[in-house]
Amino acid sequence: MRKFSIIHVPPLSFYSSELYQDVGLNWKGTGFGYLFLLLAVCTIPGMFKFQKGLSNFIDERSPQFVNQVPKITIEKGKVHIDEQQPYYIRVPDSNEIAAIIDTTGQIQSLDDSNAFVLLTSTKLLSRQSKTEIRTYDLTNVKHFVLEQSAITRCLDIIKKVLAPIFYPFVLSGSFVFRIIQSIIYAAIGLVFAGWCKTKLSYLSLIRLSVVAMTPCIIVRTILEYASVRIPLPGLWFFMVAMIFLFHGVKACSQINGPTTIEDESGPENQEQPPGY
Repeated sequence: MRKFSIIHVPPLSFYSSELYQDVGLNWKGTGFGYLFLLLAVCTIPGMFKFQKGLSNFIDERSPQFVNQVPKITIEKGKVHIDEQQPYYIRVPDSNEIAAIIDTTGQIQSLDDSNAFVLLTSTKLLSRQSKTEIRTYDLTNVKHFVLEQSAITRCLDIIKKVLAPIFYPFVLSGSFVFRIIQSIIYAAIGLVFAGWCKTKLSYLSLIRLSVVAMTPCIIVRTILEYASVRIPLPGLWFFMVAMIFLFHGVKACSQINGPTTIEDESGPENQEQPPGY
């Protein structure tokens, strides 16, 4: 009979032998459902911090860039601006050229410039890398107007939706990584079970590994949100997880004996004394 539920795991995983015994001997399955819920919660602070940092960056830096962008009109595939050309948009607080607008034909490529974008009368050239430049034909554009107010509205939308959009991808990647990690840790748990002279099924060891990772996941979430860095974090968290995993296996061995509950045979399958 299960003694603890998943809501007990986060706080009790730091110290409770009874929790590890319950998870290892009484719970069923892999524990990945609990792991997903834990990661879903622990991913939120990081996304919140990301969105806050992005919002601050956009609020502080974007006006310096947006204020340089002229009104750009495309009519029947032709680009028009009411500025002297070539027109340069520079990186804020730097003399580096970020974009060039030239509809006069004086500049036709990015070969002689470090700019990332070149807008000509009919094309948009974008630098993807040092060796790759993509060209977009604008001749099919019937009507388009780009103004500073539109850019500002776009950036305001990005501030609000980028973190929620990234959240499921970050969560999915973290979940897959932790599943692989728990499978590897469970294999190490087999060694610990041998040292403790007890037998635990591989599923039990996967569950114990998930619980053993819980303190590391929680502490890492807190440290990252507080911007506290430690040297070689992967090594330290691995060692801590191994300590908790060994603690869990040892706790199970204290009441489990040489076999797991899942491996125990019924009375009818037990060996009878000679002559019974």
